Parts: sequence; C-alpha cells; structure tokens
Amino acid sequence: MNDYPYLYMNPYRNPYVHSGYRSHAAARQNRYILDKQIGDVNGDSIPDIVYLVGEKNEKPFYEKIKVIVQDGKTRLWYVIPLDSQYSMAYTPWLILASFANVNRNEIMVNLPVGGSGALTYYYVISFLNNQAEYILGPEQFMNLSDTLGFEVIYLDHYRVLVKSETLNQSYTLDISARKEVYEGSVYDKDGKLIKPQEGFVIDLPHLYPIKIDGSVPYKLEAQHDIAGTSHADRLGSIVLYWKYKGDNQSWVLDPKMFFVTLQ
Repeated sequence: MNDYPYLYMNPYRNPYVHSGYRSHAAARQNRYILDKQIGDVNGDSIPDIVYLVGEKNEKPFYEKIKVIVQDGKTRLWYVIPLDSQYSMAYTPWLILASFANVNRNEIMVNLPVGGSGALTYYYVISFLNNQAEYILGPEQFMNLSDTLGFEVIYLDHYRVLVKSETLNQSYTLDISARKEVYEGSVYDKDGKLIKPQEGFVIDLPHLYPIKIDGSVPYKLEAQHDIAGTSHADRLGSIVLYWKYKGDNQSWVLDPKMFFVTLQ
C-alpha cells in the first residue's frame, strides 16, 4: 500500500504523526487490512474503496486502528484516524450505510473489545467531499442514554420495574425464574424484598444499522443491557431506535419510546 498523502484531523486527539508512515518493510510488517468495503462515501456517485487497518504486536488484539479511503475518481488516499482511547479491537469490521443522506454512504466502524458485556466501540463517519466528519463517537450514546433517566427498581414477588420518567414509559419484568438465586439475599421466603434494591442500565449499547419498513436512511437500533444485582446478572435489554438529523447534527429517538426484551 502506498504512503498516504492526506491525513485528516478530527475532534479526537490525533495519535498519528509523520513517522507512522515510514515506507520501509520493517515498519509495515505488523500492519493488517482488517476489512474492506466498496461504495460511494464522498458523494460524487463513483464507488470508493474503504479500508479498516490496524497493527498487531504481542497483544492478542489489533491496535491503532484507522480508516483509509481511496477516492474512486482520483485514486488518492485519505487517512481517518480514530480516538487513541478507542482504536483497538479483537475482530473489527466496517459497514457502509446511509444514515444522513440517501445519495451517499457513511462509514460505520465496529470495534469489539470483549469482556463480560461484549463491549464494542462504534463510529459513524461522514466523508462528504473527502472531508471527515464524526457524526457518532464511542461515548456519544452513553451520554444520550443518561438524558433518558432509566431506572431499574426491584418490586415484591419477583418483579422488576424498568421506567423512564423522561419518556413517560415503563415495563415490569417477571424474574420468578431466578427465585433460587435471589431468595435469602434480595427476597425473603414469602417473596418480599428484604430491603430496597435497584438495578441499572449499562450505558454503552450494542448498535445495529437497520431499515424499518424499508425506510431510508438507515436508523440505529441500540440495545442497552439491563443489569440486576451486578453486571453479570442480566435481566434483559432496553431497545431504542435512533435516527440522525442532519439539520441540527444530532441523533433523536424514532419513535420516542423504548422496548424491553427478556434475557
């Protein structure tokens, strides 16, 4: 692969410097192409080639992951670095999908980092006119979910209330199948709470690009795990649907409600 003539800065810290693109083979032997997709991302109606690349040394995962775009018309290369805190993964991949405009694709990067919660970092990047703009970063949906004020409250007789005052919506989960786990610690033998108990919603969701009823552009389905007494005590998932509003450059709920699926 050629040396890359363009390096686009972004709102995150840029960890890549000129020494990162040495042309000799020794500097490149630990660099890998992790995924590749073809589609128009700069809006000129000509398919571009989008690569996801990273480095791998002694650690069992890829690091310093970045996006590289080859303009389908000019054949020039463009490098889009990612936040250095969120640029590693075990099995990274990307997808091209239209979130903001039906006439071009955005670049969605998925960086699974594992752990008990199957944590994944996500980016959605616009590359209109060969200019990188980050319309989604790894921490953005954590901040958005905070604004919805989810509460997880244990009730008597093996029930859990999941509610959002902001959305004026609630669900009640039946957790009686976990009676043997909870009896003596959360509930007494009569199914009464021993003391007030709350769970929590894990802020970093799993995100999936979807079309609802064939609608265009794509929306993002966000699945937030509902945890009970600990992260390992999964009760179900809150499901939200978000769409990107280009006029004010923000993600909004569509519709303004949530769903709950059982574990």
